[in-house]
Amino acid sequence: MSELSPSSLDYTIHVKEEHEEYRKVIRDFSQKLVLPKVQKIESENALEDELVTRLCETGIMGITFPEEYGGAGADNLTLAIAVEELSRVCTALATLVVANYLVSTPIYLFGNEEQKRKYLAPLAKGQKIGAHAMTEAGAGSDVSAITTQAQKVDGGYRITGRKLFITNGDRAHIYLVFARTSPPDPRKRHLGVTAFIVERGAQGLKIGQRLNVIGLRGDQPVELIFEDVFVPEENVLGEIGRGVRIALSTYDRGRIGVAAQGVGIAQAALEAALKYSTQRETFGNKLLSYQQVQFKIAEMVSSVHAARILTYWAASLADQAKPFVKAASIAKIVATEAAERNAHAAMLIMGAYGVSQETGVERLLRDSQVIKTYEGTNDIQRLIVAREVAKEVGFAL
Repeated sequence: MSELSPSSLDYTIHVKEEHEEYRKVIRDFSQKLVLPKVQKIESENALEDELVTRLCETGIMGITFPEEYGGAGADNLTLAIAVEELSRVCTALATLVVANYLVSTPIYLFGNEEQKRKYLAPLAKGQKIGAHAMTEAGAGSDVSAITTQAQKVDGGYRITGRKLFITNGDRAHIYLVFARTSPPDPRKRHLGVTAFIVERGAQGLKIGQRLNVIGLRGDQPVELIFEDVFVPEENVLGEIGRGVRIALSTYDRGRIGVAAQGVGIAQAALEAALKYSTQRETFGNKLLSYQQVQFKIAEMVSSVHAARILTYWAASLADQAKPFVKAASIAKIVATEAAERNAHAAMLIMGAYGVSQETGVERLLRDSQVIKTYEGTNDIQRLIVAREVAKEVGFAL
């Protein structure tokens, strides 16, 4: 039986001065420009274009990409820290960023030079927004089950089908669309799916209904309808029939960003509970003087730090080009569930104020439910962790 990885050295996390400098940039942006608009975002369920533009000016959309493609040439740890800080104030705005990377990252990893110049550069600079279109009515966690078809024609393909729960779908300029170019083989269901780059305005592409979900108000997903949409040959990303590999590689990296969202929510809930418990008096004492409140705060603090360290660990492994899939799934499980627990604990500590929309704590709890679901539900993450451990010990699942 093989030994379980990683080694002791793989737990090394190097947070440098430049990481903290960028954290301050995003925290300053979030406090000054985003926080005053959070209530409006919630009530109107919309993100202002000007706010999105200002966010893109921070360079957050291109952190991990080389400067030659409009990026900052930084690392995954920088991105995780930035997403954490943004989520601490507005998870919906952070979701716009995370979803954009679900398009720019696969173009960087699998695209040719022309595709990188034409599509990655504007995405990394924040000049254009991307949307990742995989999910369908009958295909969520099982990406091999998609039924959207791409028929080969002269000069390219024609795509027909419907996609659901597409984040950024109504705002995007560039869509990464997955469709079947050959029928599924029961023995190799992952084959036959191809990734296509589709531009907004393509004839036959329609934005369907908005799908209102429990949280992330301001960045609600939509339905995308493809009616015989022509895509030129040069817009095929990667190999024909190998789109599932592209998707799974993208999700492995994207889960680090979702974990960072969980850390931000958990931190925000802790701060709200601490502020309230050190100010509110009952029976002549501050709430924090009571042991049952102290226990809740202690659990919240423990959850935040555990989630943050695991998220930074996963990001650091990716930056070192070491195996990180298991770490990313662990981080997503721990961080998103920490977000849920901390938001609920803050509500209990704050009583009626905790369930009031004015304080924003109930928003944190609602947002936590969504991040537990996308990029692969947490139960799917548990299956991934088990699969990776089985491979390490030489056991075939």
